[in-house]
Amino acid sequence: PPLPVSTDSLIVEHIAGLVAEKVGAIAMPVISYGVSYEHAPMFHASARSSALSAAVCDICASLAQYGFTHIVVLNGHHGNMGALQYVAQDLLLLPQAKVHDGVKVHTLHYWHALKEREFDHAGEVETSLVLAIAPQLARMERARPNSKPLNKKSKAAYSALTNLPGSFARITGNGVWGDPRKASAEKGKELLAEITDGLARTISEL
Repeated sequence: PPLPVSTDSLIVEHIAGLVAEKVGAIAMPVISYGVSYEHAPMFHASARSSALSAAVCDICASLAQYGFTHIVVLNGHHGNMGALQYVAQDLLLLPQAKVHDGVKVHTLHYWHALKEREFDHAGEVETSLVLAIAPQLARMERARPNSKPLNKKSKAAYSALTNLPGSFARITGNGVWGDPRKASAEKGKELLAEITDGLARTISEL
């Protein structure tokens, strides 16, 4: 409730711009739709996994035709992980594969650049990021933690949750994983610096 529907796109596009400046890259416009069936029956506008994968492959193929040899797909939504896993392989199978000789595509998930803080969904981390990027879009008076307790079993299954339609609402009660009441713009700025530095290092190593 306290965050906009565009939260994931908003965060990842902002981070992509910061990282691009650090590594001397071009940040392309964000793809604002992803695989979000895990949030049913709560509101979501989802693309099929195959549709997202195909769209990303087509965009990478276009970039390759213009001479780009290193492409980083920066993911901002946990539910997209499966769809993006094989983009680099699928790209080689396209009819115009000859243009992809020497082209390297890497998929990174921005939250993997967090050092110690546990990632969440509409909790302290994501809400802090939104407060740092676009505070006018947050409605903190609506902030509530997950309405069902998260036990060790549910936390251990976080990665598998996004493969099951309706799983997030069933386990969290209200779609929140964490406590957004602990969020602040200051924390968000610290997180942005941490994530940006971590991604820049990873990309440089790639």
